[in-house]
Amino acid sequence: MKTGDVVYNFYHGIRRYGVVKATEKATDGWSYCTVRWFNDEAYKRAIQDRKKLVDKKWELDLYRADLLQKIDLHKELSTLEDVRHYLNRP
Repeated sequence: MKTGDVVYNFYHGIRRYGVVKATEKATDGWSYCTVRWFNDEAYKRAIQDRKKLVDKKWELDLYRADLLQKIDLHKELSTLEDVRHYLNRP
């Protein structure tokens, strides 16, 4: 994982998309990433609801690399466009 990679993360059925802003190697041997998330309202609502149940900060500032899946943005968009065309065909 490196800066600029497009990634996604699943949180309780919510698929989140983002771009890696920075990576760092920790003393535990894992790489951790700071991510800029996009259109993340569903996640933010879920975290707020969870915080109401248990007064604890649940959101992460750093994501261990294995929690993120790198994607090829152009291939992903092309595939989704193909699906859209298939669904909209006469």
